[in-house]
Amino acid sequence: MKMIVGLLSLALSFASIASSGETKTFTFDGTQNSVELLLKGEKTHTEYRYENRQTTCYRTDIVGYRTVCTGTGPGYPGPGPRPYPGRSCYQQPIYRQVAYPCTQTIQIPYTVKDYDVDARVIIDVTKASEATTPGEKFVVTLNGDDLSISTVSSKKFFLVLKKQANRGTMNGSVKFIDALYAVELVEAAPILKTLKMTNISMDNSVLSFGLGPVENRANIGFSLEIIKKRALASDISLFNRELDSSEVAINANNTGAAADVNVEKLGVKLDDGKFSLTAKAFFKAEGTLMNKSAFGDDLETSRTLLYKVR
Repeated sequence: MKMIVGLLSLALSFASIASSGETKTFTFDGTQNSVELLLKGEKTHTEYRYENRQTTCYRTDIVGYRTVCTGTGPGYPGPGPRPYPGRSCYQQPIYRQVAYPCTQTIQIPYTVKDYDVDARVIIDVTKASEATTPGEKFVVTLNGDDLSISTVSSKKFFLVLKKQANRGTMNGSVKFIDALYAVELVEAAPILKTLKMTNISMDNSVLSFGLGPVENRANIGFSLEIIKKRALASDISLFNRELDSSEVAINANNTGAAADVNVEKLGVKLDDGKFSLTAKAFFKAEGTLMNKSAFGDDLETSRTLLYKVR
């Protein structure tokens, strides 16, 4: 019996050949609030042709047999490929790899051009404060007809994408793209100071927790989660959502600010038992935060209070 291990036809996979394009940057340093970037590219797709090629394949042939005996028993005289009482023997095939000529079918990718792409990108930048701008870099990339924007952040500002518009039209063999990105710079340091939550306590159904100085209330969001803890059963979630600004009272003090939340006014009655109250403060962007990864875990802070009612 012959075991064929060489394939008579073989399809090879290749990665798709990507469309081409350009990357351009705009560094905002406060001297120019708007810029127009022009980018060119080509939209392509990948097709395949098939070719037959002569090559060498391999198969496994049986070239003979050998006798293998196992077991021992009374009257066993010694080694050797011979059966005796209490001993069994069988024929084991001997294999060899044999090369032979064969034809393989391979898949060859090639690029087909669909159309040219001309992109006109406008970046408008505004600042929410008069803080010095060290330089925020915006990177616009055109790949085929796929347009994207990213940032290289100084971590001095939150880069908030307030508006994004992208329109494409075909004219003959050219696709024209008009895009607008409206970005607001929000100074990061004051907000990061606000998000330094300190103590947390409960008094007369009012949950209080300390914060840093609050300069811009609109960019600070709050949420609260209240869980009733039970020893012999599953915990019960009593409340878990973002709080409206009217549900959080901010009071300034000498070192920062304190936030007060009346739990009863939220519709939660803390009766007899043990409760876990977790308050969270976070940066709240009125748009998409483009440089979120630059700040990591600094964008929110939380404190948990274990509260017993007898």
